[in-house]
Amino acid sequence: MNEIQKAHARFVEEMGVVDNTVHVLLKGHLLIEEALSRIIDQFVFHREHVAEARLSFAGKVHLCRALCLRKNDLGEWDLIAALNAFRNVIAHTLQSPQRARKFDRVKEIYLREAATMSGIEDVRESSEADVVLLACGHCLGFLSSFEGDARVFRQLVFNMDRSLNPELTPFDL
Repeated sequence: MNEIQKAHARFVEEMGVVDNTVHVLLKGHLLIEEALSRIIDQFVFHREHVAEARLSFAGKVHLCRALCLRKNDLGEWDLIAALNAFRNVIAHTLQSPQRARKFDRVKEIYLREAATMSGIEDVRESSEADVVLLACGHCLGFLSSFEGDARVFRQLVFNMDRSLNPELTPFDL
């Protein structure tokens, strides 16, 4: 078999299988990154400069964590980092020997952070894709709460600006 045939055979093999974990992880990662970007947007007043900074996912995580008033040490940040590490392994190597280890780390942190939730004991027996789905959902709930706090902060800043600069055009929300 020549190189082109080998490449074609691998392509057919990989494309013939739908990996639900990969699907859930990639979409969940994108949704988490969108949430991180929205949070950052609440704290800045000239978003175009942040866009030009071209922050990586990890950079956005660190920046958001630094912006937290009281939530910077919560385990959800560890879960987001573990999901990112798992995504990186899958995104760069389809058949990585590290996949199981990265998934186990996600599962371990998720079980720790969701320990008080009802039904959490059933998650131990759930599929890889289901655990990733639940972990991503957990992170998105956490980030949604943070985003709400950030929106309130932004409104307070706008209100202060109106008080200090009543003669200027209001800053656009």
